[in-house]
Amino acid sequence: MTEQQKTCALQTNDSFLEQKKNQLLVAVYDTDYQAAEQIYYDILRDTEANSEFNENTEKLLNQIQTIFKKFKPALLKHCTPRIKECNDRLKHLILAAAKQSSGNIRHVDFQTWEEKLDLDHCQKDLLYKTAMTFQLTCGCSNFCRRCNEWALPKVRSHFSYKAILKILSHMENQQNDEISLYGASDPLDWKQDDKTISDIIDYLGNLPIEYSILTKVPKRKEQLLKKLLKMDSNLSVSITSKNKARIKKIEQELGKPISKQHDLDELLIPAGLDEDFISIKPSITDGYGTEITPDGAFIIIPTFTSALYPFGHKKIRVTSTTNFFPVKKTGRKALLVDYFKPLEGYGLNKNRYHLDRLLDVQIESIILDNGSDELTPPGMRSLKEYLSIFEEKARFQRKRMTPTVLKRLKRQFISKTAFKDLSTKNKEFYLKKIKAHLNLCKKAGCLSSKLSAVSFFLGSISYYVQKNAIKIKMMQFLLKDEIKTLSDTYTNLVAHRSPEDLLTDSDIDSFDIFRCYIFCLLNNSTDSIMLKFIKTYPSAFDPVADIFVQ
Repeated sequence: MTEQQKTCALQTNDSFLEQKKNQLLVAVYDTDYQAAEQIYYDILRDTEANSEFNENTEKLLNQIQTIFKKFKPALLKHCTPRIKECNDRLKHLILAAAKQSSGNIRHVDFQTWEEKLDLDHCQKDLLYKTAMTFQLTCGCSNFCRRCNEWALPKVRSHFSYKAILKILSHMENQQNDEISLYGASDPLDWKQDDKTISDIIDYLGNLPIEYSILTKVPKRKEQLLKKLLKMDSNLSVSITSKNKARIKKIEQELGKPISKQHDLDELLIPAGLDEDFISIKPSITDGYGTEITPDGAFIIIPTFTSALYPFGHKKIRVTSTTNFFPVKKTGRKALLVDYFKPLEGYGLNKNRYHLDRLLDVQIESIILDNGSDELTPPGMRSLKEYLSIFEEKARFQRKRMTPTVLKRLKRQFISKTAFKDLSTKNKEFYLKKIKAHLNLCKKAGCLSSKLSAVSFFLGSISYYVQKNAIKIKMMQFLLKDEIKTLSDTYTNLVAHRSPEDLLTDSDIDSFDIFRCYIFCLLNNSTDSIMLKFIKTYPSAFDPVADIFVQ
């Protein structure tokens, strides 16, 4: 492991408002309304002292207001009148900021944006290389109630046309061949003088970059939509109850269908102002990589959608200290990323490597993953499914497939050369992959790998629990029904048999036992049985063998 891997500066620390949002929820969950009132006052006091909000700050304030609305009856009943006064004052500050910024729409030039980022040459290259979302505008004229990104109401700022061309050019130089031209905004809102999104599409026609546009079609943008359709733009319309009739009329006028998304009730995943702050829902983010916005740049890590992350992902601001950029994966490729394994990315030497640990946001996803099919999109492997690869049925299947697997590895490594002519590194990779497969075909190897994987996860959680008390309380509340069910079923069993015994017993659901151990750690990070198990099976992730090993 290199020194760089040990000192990865991908900081996932929460901002002050994120911390206060979480503290407010915990106070409400605990029915500690006196604490909730004080926290709300602290939020107001901080907001009054920092009245110029960036995009994510205003989104968090909107989430806090939504929390108040969700729990308003109980808050008004059990708190003093001060909490309503705080909420009214906070609402006024948000509206005033929105009015001020939307009434003075600015264009962000490239030099100003880049100077604000304060990145060195290598960091800039990696940002452009891993960019998956290019949000042209801050704020949105639609302000849809089901907005996954909690987009701010009304347009606040745009990238300048020259800045957009410059950023796209840098992406091309870094061989980034695909970009989404939307985010917490509508791409049809973008404009500068007589320039519209159609001019950006024209420019992209001369670059080896595929693009995608998703729009709700803001009012008075119907002609622009028709122009884009006539240009055969890679465009889809997100259907809502408000725009459905308008889009149908445009289709009739054009005499051909328009590519649509979210046109079925079951695809309308509750998010944005529909967030209930009491349940866990599927991720609404389909990519790992970076996001470029007028407000800066962010690393995006998908998460389940919950009170912890109402966006369905964790935004990590890119700063001058960032020295790890996750490899860009979008769409179906992103679904194949096992979120419970250390991420692969680029260091500042631009070499690819895997982290030696899980990020906090990944550990949170492991804790929240109850194994239900509802949380797992088609094509994504859940942790429950991963643990099933160590069961006997899966082992026998691997054993039968051994000739096919060995042929595939042979084609991959020595189809065009002899083994003796491979580099030392490729020889090691080839042999390690063969050994890993054969080891998982053996019962002892399977059980050993299973214990190593579980130990790695539990060790990560044990460390996390010691420094995230508020988030632990949030997750305990969100998981309270599962905790009760498993506690009623397995408490006696867990108390009288060792982890090794239970996890390797084919008659017991290993995932349920694993979940029980997670809940033990949430209650007590220094649980002696858990710590002994973790110490007995020290493990790390081997990215070549793609397995957890001792």
